[in-house]
Amino acid sequence: MHIVVVTATSSQIPQSIHGKNLARLARECFANQQSLTIDFKDVKNITLGFFQELFLPLVAEFGSDFLKSKLKIVNMARHVDNMMQSAFQNLEGYFDKLTTIDQLGCDDEIYTMNHAWLIKAREIARENSVLTELVLGITDESMRSAIGCLSLEDIDFMARSNWLCFTPRFSSQFIQSIKKESPPMAEAMLGLSGTID
Repeated sequence: MHIVVVTATSSQIPQSIHGKNLARLARECFANQQSLTIDFKDVKNITLGFFQELFLPLVAEFGSDFLKSKLKIVNMARHVDNMMQSAFQNLEGYFDKLTTIDQLGCDDEIYTMNHAWLIKAREIARENSVLTELVLGITDESMRSAIGCLSLEDIDFMARSNWLCFTPRFSSQFIQSIKKESPPMAEAMLGLSGTID
């Protein structure tokens, strides 16, 4: 199997959640006794979390000898390779996060989604009030201001709540309508904004 990171993640800067998703694909590949090539062509940068979520669970599950024989990494730029080496040298934070999540009984995937959403929401709320309403659906000015003022500690605390920090912006009727036929993009946007049923 050959996985092109940019294609699989739709991102030139893969994040932790992308690493976790690629690790799932790798497990399926290995379960079917296939070799795997992960292609980093056109990846501009990565996060430490991406490499940690992709490679560390696989090393723990399959062992380094197995991965050496079944996993091939290609087209990795030198600075991306340096970042990967850094990820393997900075394992304390990764294992601390796993331990904390495990102790709190917090679902790791919900934590990851919440954390990513809150970081992005804070960024948008700080930069553009119009996009805050259009992209996030936040029309209340005091809520926009509050999200824009969140600290990283606040975000981490809220992300661990075990509750999703966002809700669907579409109706059940809208979901039924797209099952029957794909609506034009304008209708889809109206459906997400909640102005049509």
